Amino acid sequence: MLLRSAFWLSVGFAVVSPHGTDFGATVSAVKDQVLAAGLQAGEQLVMSQMLGGPKLSLPTTSSSSPSVALPMQGSPTLSLVFPRPRPAAMG
Repeated sequence: MLLRSAFWLSVGFAVVSPHGTDFGATVSAVKDQVLAAGLQAGEQLVMSQMLGGPKLSLPTTSSSSPSVALPMQGSPTLSLVFPRPRPAAMG
């Protein structure tokens, strides 16, 4: 079964594949691009770790704009949801 599947897969690939394409060279070029991108990403990660990590910028509020306080009815309240107690039969 496995040999028959491999045979038909190779026949299908031979029929569908573009002729005159050097797949070895294509794979080699893609491999080189992937390795270069991986090395560059690794270097950037190491450099960001050595320089103190990524800098986080916190949003600042300007004192020139007045803050609008919500009315008491419109303010969201902290609502905690607790699970229902288990029935005594469940232990």
